[in-house]
Amino acid sequence: MSGHYRDQLSDQPLGFEIQKEELIHRGFRDFKRLTIEHDSLDGAGRVGPMTREYLATGSVAVTLPYDPARDAIVVIRQFRLAAALDTPNAAAVELPAGMLDPGENIAEAAARELEEETGLAPLAIERCFSMVPSPGLSDEHATIFLAIVDAGSLGERAGIDEEHEDIRPILAPVDDLIAAVDEGRVENGYLITCTHWFARKGRARAQALQGTLFDSESD
Repeated sequence: MSGHYRDQLSDQPLGFEIQKEELIHRGFRDFKRLTIEHDSLDGAGRVGPMTREYLATGSVAVTLPYDPARDAIVVIRQFRLAAALDTPNAAAVELPAGMLDPGENIAEAAARELEEETGLAPLAIERCFSMVPSPGLSDEHATIFLAIVDAGSLGERAGIDEEHEDIRPILAPVDDLIAAVDEGRVENGYLITCTHWFARKGRARAQALQGTLFDSESD
């Protein structure tokens, strides 16, 4: 195994320069074009200049809501344009998620999106990991949170009418959700990634997080 830092299994810094930035279209997601160049991976020179277009999304909060008493994860179903265009299944299953409001931090956004899209408030919540789902297309940078919830009051409909959200929350037993992912019955990238993470680490992390909730209640 090479000892060179560039060959280690971790993302690494790389020098780059933005020479020009253009707004191509302003919309629900801004579409931008950059002219850039970057250091070559072998350190021998520079690559570029080149132009690259991307969707400007920025920070996103994704919440994995787990009910320990029911050993179930709350997922949501809603219309998704890309799913409608590319698959037969426009009514996709996914996790509560969304962009930050002005002045909001990422944990606040995670709790808000959870409540807006499921009607449930987190009893406890913590950061799990971060990911860039499509770095060749968008600057979307997601932070995944695990939330402890009580799904006893889960309703049949959620979402913000002014944003044309038509959302159906679903209580998914953990093993059933893992089977749905393993059998390819869902295709949402965040849901697949988070389900695999939960299958390895989720119950133990949730037990520890629930313990902090009990500790705070006893103080």
